[in-house]
Amino acid sequence: MATSHKGSQASPHLKSALAEFLQAHPAFQTTSFIDDLRKREFSRLDEQGHIYLDYTGGGLYADSQIREHTDMLGYRVFSNPHSTNPTSEAATELIERARSYILDYFNASPDE
Repeated sequence: MATSHKGSQASPHLKSALAEFLQAHPAFQTTSFIDDLRKREFSRLDEQGHIYLDYTGGGLYADSQIREHTDMLGYRVFSNPHSTNPTSEAATELIERARSYILDYFNASPDE
């Protein structure tokens, strides 16, 4: 079941209820950056009337990730990283960079 959010088209009752809620819970407004992030990176959720809750099963990819990977795949060629040729070496390089990034993030050694 999808829930629709109409924003500025909300009923006067809803606007009044929101104002009352914000008065009772002013700290809620400090989370507006999450609303901005959703508009900027996950607008397809609102466009399709979705609320996504299954972050344990799989995280959503952001619009910027789609653009970045589309650009990368548009100008680079990647192939089987287990071969030895320029396109395979390009794939291996990306895999190793990702591996290194993850190890650095967790402060882990590649020898562990």
